[in-house]
Amino acid sequence: MKGTFPTKCSGCSYQGRHIYVVGSMHFERELLIKCIGPHTAAQWFEADSLQAVPESNQDVPHGLKMILIDTHTQDREGLLRLLSTNSWKSHSHNLMVLFNLMHDFDIEKEALKSGVRGFLYAGDPVKDLINGICAINSGDIWVSRRILRECLQESSIVRDIPELTNHLLSRREIELLRHLSSGVSNDAIADLLCISPHTVKTHLHNIFHKINVKNRTQAVLWTKDNL
Repeated sequence: MKGTFPTKCSGCSYQGRHIYVVGSMHFERELLIKCIGPHTAAQWFEADSLQAVPESNQDVPHGLKMILIDTHTQDREGLLRLLSTNSWKSHSHNLMVLFNLMHDFDIEKEALKSGVRGFLYAGDPVKDLINGICAINSGDIWVSRRILRECLQESSIVRDIPELTNHLLSRREIELLRHLSSGVSNDAIADLLCISPHTVKTHLHNIFHKINVKNRTQAVLWTKDNL
């Protein structure tokens, strides 16, 4: 295992996060790091298996690692088995990413349930890879709107929304908070609720005032405790 230390993105608030590239093919790992690494402010490492990635996050900047799993040599069934292994479960609290993924595998929904934060596909241009890694590094989920919409429609996130007894929040505000807590961006929420991004910002401003929080992170914590 070895690391490299790029110097770009010096203004990134997540500068220095440890990113591990995991896969059986040394060439694939080296190629990704050489191609993407110089565009980030992360510390990059290689590992030939998930078991070789340290489980401890002690001394890791920002407390979580990003772990990129190369799917090039695996089939759909193999990836699904990986998601249920003890090695995966011991790392699933980190920022888990599948790269070199084939579109026709159709495992995104299962993978999201297992903690995957993003999908980088075989054939994606370098720009998309960089944007995806940077987005996941900053805490976002990198997944298509189609898949996200299908997941939300199949879940109970928009069904059986409880009314707060004191009527502090409207049903629409509760629905928006649920979407926010699932890691969805403002633009994605706007698309899902068929409203403008500006309206989403207005709703969030009003919600934050009602529940007495200052930012999205506090709102997510409030939602987990109260909804």
